[in-house]
Amino acid sequence: MKRVSSPVRPCAQLILCTGLLLCAEHVLASDTKAPEPGKAQAEVSNSAPPTAPNPPIAEEKPVKPDKYDVNRIGQRSVGHGVNLYSLQKERALGESMAAQVDRGSKFVADPEVRDYIERLAQKIARYSDAEVPFTVKVIDSPDRTVFALPGGFLYVYKGLIMDLDSEAELAALMAHEIAHVAARHATRFATRQYAWNLLSIPLTFFAGPASLGTRQIGPLSLKKFSRHSELEADLLGIEYQYAAGYDPQVFVEALEKLHGKEVQMGARVAKAVPVVAKVPFHTQIGHAFSSYPAIEDRIQKLQTEIPEFLPNRTDYIIDTSEFQEVKARLTWADRPILRRHRGDEPSNGPVLRRHPSEEPEQTHVADTLPLVTKGRVFSYLPVLP
Repeated sequence: MKRVSSPVRPCAQLILCTGLLLCAEHVLASDTKAPEPGKAQAEVSNSAPPTAPNPPIAEEKPVKPDKYDVNRIGQRSVGHGVNLYSLQKERALGESMAAQVDRGSKFVADPEVRDYIERLAQKIARYSDAEVPFTVKVIDSPDRTVFALPGGFLYVYKGLIMDLDSEAELAALMAHEIAHVAARHATRFATRQYAWNLLSIPLTFFAGPASLGTRQIGPLSLKKFSRHSELEADLLGIEYQYAAGYDPQVFVEALEKLHGKEVQMGARVAKAVPVVAKVPFHTQIGHAFSSYPAIEDRIQKLQTEIPEFLPNRTDYIIDTSEFQEVKARLTWADRPILRRHRGDEPSNGPVLRRHPSEEPEQTHVADTLPLVTKGRVFSYLPVLP
């Protein structure tokens, strides 16, 4: 007997594949969100059996999650979770990427500058959750940036050092990148991308054209993970710089400066292309499809988390004379070098000489034409001996 295909079967397959995808996404994204303060305590209190009402007591401060307890740095398993890369494989991946960066970069040759940046980075790394050693290099470039590769390879640009005002600002930016390495965001993102590629193959095969909308879940989910990773690096970074003795508020001030520049750039774009500014919800749509959170969201989140996760201190490191000396050395190294060539010294370059016929003729003072200024005539008279 010939089997008749039922139209319900493709729909059932689509539902099954979509459910499998959502379950996998829930498992993979389970370690991306930071637990809200007091959430675990509220769940425990809700699950407890009802008891007799107690007299009112003073409100207690929410219990900090172990993952973000600043007193347990190095024992919090920050970089653990779903990851196809071991620490050894992650280090090897970072080495291959660093080799490509080294081949196309010029590094600062001043040993005092390199030693200072190395010591500052290692100081912050000692107060972090990173489980890999760090290799720090200073790139001789006017760019104002700092980035880290998987496995603990940190690169600081000379232009960034010269653009900053204090050591605390440099420590804040370096702590943010060290937090990315400690949380292993790069390899965890690659793991999610690989898992989505595997799940999208059966989804496309069984569901056919009906899976076009469902296939957009993967890219949006990866962008969402990137935004959560950036917010997590902000929180971990201010904890690392706080543990190293620096003021965490400096990082917020650096973000505020960056936000001001972003607002100015947005105003220029809106003035140049006014049609974009008139599109409804264009800002919200751009944030939803962006891989980075909005700077104002990062500032607001840090302003609430700093007093909640970090105990008060009376003294912070803001700046040091060593940072200013390094900055001065880099500025002095960029000065123009002028060399004066004397006529009796041999020269390897081309020598230009004026042809005798091109030399200007000497004019006697008495033959000079009158000079007219504001209606008055002044004439140069010869000076008699």
